Amino acid sequence: MSSLTPESRRAEATSEAANEGYVNGLLTLIPSSAAVYMMTQRSAAFARRTNFQSRTALAIMPALLVFGVTSELKLIHKMNEIAQESSHSRETVEWAERQRFQAQLQDAVITPSDPTHLTQLYKQSVENSGVRIVPGDTLSPYHTVANYTAANPIKVLAAMAVPSVAWIFYGRSGKEHLDFSVKLLHTRVFGQFATLSLLLGVMGYKEYHDNLGKFITQKEADRRVAEMHMVREALMERLEEQQKVEQEYRQVLKKAHEEDLKEGNNHGKKHKGHKKKLDHGLQTLRQE
Repeated sequence: MSSLTPESRRAEATSEAANEGYVNGLLTLIPSSAAVYMMTQRSAAFARRTNFQSRTALAIMPALLVFGVTSELKLIHKMNEIAQESSHSRETVEWAERQRFQAQLQDAVITPSDPTHLTQLYKQSVENSGVRIVPGDTLSPYHTVANYTAANPIKVLAAMAVPSVAWIFYGRSGKEHLDFSVKLLHTRVFGQFATLSLLLGVMGYKEYHDNLGKFITQKEADRRVAEMHMVREALMERLEEQQKVEQEYRQVLKKAHEEDLKEGNNHGKKHKGHKKKLDHGLQTLRQE
């Protein structure tokens, strides 16, 4: 049985994981660097007890931690996604073969074994697998943002909610007649309203997007169809090999039985051990 995470897609998985780590690491580096800079400017004790190397480490280490964690999580998620696609390809091939067998029994006009007919079945399976196919080789920025929003709703919510709350506080800070506690109260109330509104919007869009399916390119859909053809070829080769082994097994049994008859030993005591080994080998082959 071939792997559900083929070696040919290793570069794709590692590239997406690295990009995810770079983005999150950069987003973490900005506030960590700002925090170190502020501590250096406002705290004499911090500035006295640290040097350039330690301050650099304090700014970089959080970003490196986030890079490692997020890239690893993205890699695991991508590998699971690839495994699901491979599993779907196998199930589609089995479904298409059942369709071919049923059509043969019903004397269908279209020859089900025709590659064109199989390609149509595979395309139909891809279209019905919860995706929306976009013409072309690459997704537009809109489609990329839509897929990312549906896949990472919490990150998108945080990316919009934090600046919104900061902007609300900045607007309150310009009103000198308000006390600081009142400014915080206004920020909390308006910030909660803005965050809840964004939460409903993002989660509502995620539900809408998940119902219709993620966007993929026509190139990606064609790649999945080609992968299904490869899975079918591997399956056919395996079945042919299994049939060949079974045929050789029957020939050996027939020959052994004929020799037993010649020797007058109908129970085949001489060949019971040989037959048992053959049975065990055949059973092992079928389970692989």
